[in-house]
Amino acid sequence: MSDTLEAVLRSIDEGRIRPLYLVAGDRVLAEPAALQIGQALARSVGCEPEVHRRPADLGVVLADLKTYSLFAPAKVVVVIESAVLADSTAAADLLDEAVEALPVGAGPAELSGVERRAAGRLLQTLRLFQIDPEAGAPEEVLSHLPAWALKGGTRYRQAHRNRPRSRLQIEEIGVQLAELLEVALSSGLRGWAETDVGELAEAAERGLPDGHALVLAESAVAEQHPLVQTLAAQKVFATVGRVEVAKGGGWQGVELLAGELQRETGVGIEARALQELARRTIQRDTTRGAAADAVDADSTSRFAAEYRKLATMASGDAIDRSLVEATIEDRGDEDAWKTLDAIGSGDLRDALYRVRRLLGSAEDPVAARLSFFSLVASFGRQIAAVSALLESTGVSRNETSYPRFKTQIAPKLQSDSEEGLKSPVAKLHPYRLFRVYQTACRIPASELVDLPSRILKTELRLKGESSEPDAALTALICDLASASHRA
Repeated sequence: MSDTLEAVLRSIDEGRIRPLYLVAGDRVLAEPAALQIGQALARSVGCEPEVHRRPADLGVVLADLKTYSLFAPAKVVVVIESAVLADSTAAADLLDEAVEALPVGAGPAELSGVERRAAGRLLQTLRLFQIDPEAGAPEEVLSHLPAWALKGGTRYRQAHRNRPRSRLQIEEIGVQLAELLEVALSSGLRGWAETDVGELAEAAERGLPDGHALVLAESAVAEQHPLVQTLAAQKVFATVGRVEVAKGGGWQGVELLAGELQRETGVGIEARALQELARRTIQRDTTRGAAADAVDADSTSRFAAEYRKLATMASGDAIDRSLVEATIEDRGDEDAWKTLDAIGSGDLRDALYRVRRLLGSAEDPVAARLSFFSLVASFGRQIAAVSALLESTGVSRNETSYPRFKTQIAPKLQSDSEEGLKSPVAKLHPYRLFRVYQTACRIPASELVDLPSRILKTELRLKGESSEPDAALTALICDLASASHRA
């Protein structure tokens, strides 16, 4: 859907200049790419580009771009990380604001201030999707809106336990929105509402003063966002790559960062040193709703900052691994599930090492400790539950094949008891259940009898009864890993 940076720069050199450009990718890559576009635009109109990083109010920047310059022939502005296009539900949120004012009065003369604002939001939503509000009957116009936009935005879903609107609800509001659209058009409303997304959509469609242009560099862009799709159709949307979690572990795309930083600093990095630097700095994005392979943008910025520091210290032409190990603090990502696997396999040394990394890299160690304890506690309870189920069901304790476990043993462990009681591991994913089963098979049932009480005591110590919460967590991990190791 997007173009390359080279294609966008070539179109500028050929004189095909647009008022709005978008560069998406990792911040370390997107910022220099956006600056290149800004410099190319500035050269074409004879001015210097202006740069804003994480502006508190994008509306102020847009308002300035709409006014003619008194001291320069034009204005070119580069904005880094506005986050205005990160959420594709922005259009659904706008539509929800219109729905809140439904139903409307009898005609334009009776429209209240709230209803006029709602009509503007509806028209703005249509323009975001490049839908002409006057291209047919209101019902026909609204039929071009995507289904997801009518199902409810972020605020609506939060208020309704994350449930979208039903088909019947969508049909009902569709009739009322058609009435609102008819009234809006007869009132002469145009639909450019006072929001950043609306202002950007207006700039993309209607332009800015001659020679004025805005370049956005964003690490988070929702590709189904209607404005992003508009910019892609205009050939002004470039993607420059990003770092992601690789399927087999590690990081995919760090070579792109290294290439850009080598171009910037003039100093390269050895392959093993690159892997070690990424391991010590880059972390997953753990925010709610983030993709499974998403990487925390701040951690790649830390990667870049540490690379620049190492470049000034490198004695040769390239950064080597020994310099990375001697200089960079290990605050990289640690997979909590791999830590649980180390506990389950009885590898105490590896488990404690991973826990130290997990807590040491956290911005909030207290929250990280409690979060990881929750995983360990669940893991311990699951081991105890599976151990009891193995005793009661008599299923094999010697299965080492996951496919056979999934088809032959997991159903027995996850089915209801003869008394009709739900299995305590009924909702556990079969593979996680397999890892729990392997641990439970190794540890004698006698060592697991008091495990729930030990978990409860640890929780009390973590939440205030102990001045050494790390020691309390470590003791529980040692108990579990040591029992598995002895077996």
